[in-house]
Formats: sequence, C-alpha cells, structure tokens
Amino acid sequence: MKTLDEAWAWYRAVAERAKRLTHLAKFWDGFPWDQEHDWVEQVARDSVLRQVAANQMEKDAQLVTNELDDLAVLLLFSVFEANVRDLVEMQVRPEVDKLLHPALRSAGEDVLQAITEGSFFRVLEPFKSQVSHYLIETVNQVRRYRNWVAHGRRPLKEDEQLASVQPIEAYQRLKRFLEHLAPPPNVAEEAQAQEHPPT
Repeated sequence: MKTLDEAWAWYRAVAERAKRLTHLAKFWDGFPWDQEHDWVEQVARDSVLRQVAANQMEKDAQLVTNELDDLAVLLLFSVFEANVRDLVEMQVRPEVDKLLHPALRSAGEDVLQAITEGSFFRVLEPFKSQVSHYLIETVNQVRRYRNWVAHGRRPLKEDEQLASVQPIEAYQRLKRFLEHLAPPPNVAEEAQAQEHPPT
C-alpha cells in the first residue's frame, strides 16, 4: 500500500468482512445441515468450510476486531510517513542538485539522508510555520499513539498521557496534513523532468 486511501480501503474491507463473519456465525448452526441440499453437500465437501463451527467463527471475528483499529492506525501512519518523506525529498533534491561547492553538496546530501532516514519528528518540525499548530499537534497525537502500538502498548508511566486515536481520526488528520505538502508546480515539474528527460 502506497497511499493513505489504499490503507484506509484495506481497513474498511477487513472491518466489513469481520462484521459479516460475526453475522454469519449467528445463522450458521441454523442452516439445514442434516437435509439433502446441493449447497449443503458442497459446503460439507469444502476443505475450508466443512470443519467450521459457529462459535469459532465468532471468536475469530472478535479477535480480528479487537486488534484491527490499532493496527490500522499503525499502518496509516506508516504510509503517511513514507509519503511525507518522499514529498519532502522531491521538493528538496532539486535545490541540493544546484549546489556546486563540495562542502555545500555534502551538507545537502546529509539533509537528504536526514529526510529519508532520520527522525520523522524533525522532518515535521519545519512545517510548523506552514501548517496550523492545531493540525501539527493532532498529527503528533497520531504519531505518539502509533509509536505506543508499535512498541507493544506498554503500560504508561504515572505522569505520561496518551490520547486514544481511532482510524477515521488518523485518516482524516493525516490526509489533511498531506494536502498542505503538495509540491509547488515548478518543483513538481522540475522533478518530473529530471526523472523523464526529453529524448
């Protein structure tokens, strides 16, 4: 998955399938398994479905549902981080390529490395003047929650606070932030020209 929309679509698809499985489990034992119907015989011969029990279906669906929201936030932020790093690198690289002095070029390469591999918090930091403080803080809430999930959801310290984040909140906040990072037309055109030079 390379975009927030793709990650969000994955989450919605999994959530919907878990919901359907829960509903199917309610009716599973009520199907006429002891009667001779073509569809009953086909299910009974199916290697996946013939051993399925209603209570196991319900447990499996609940297991998916219990963990899905946190995994979705983790995935959404991971995709968001990759998108931001790519966009910022695309904006900065043309400026670095213009540098002629070896010292400046070396410093420019260090900046690019920091953008692609360094602290993501520092990548976001310069945008505080470009994006509202409120939006920056809501994105940081998602980042902190993602980090908590990624590190095993360890118990918080007494003085530590963590805002819970739902997938829809993460998706909307991160999407809004990305809209502020769309590269200026001249930068986008220049980057595209470098990738696809005229023949």
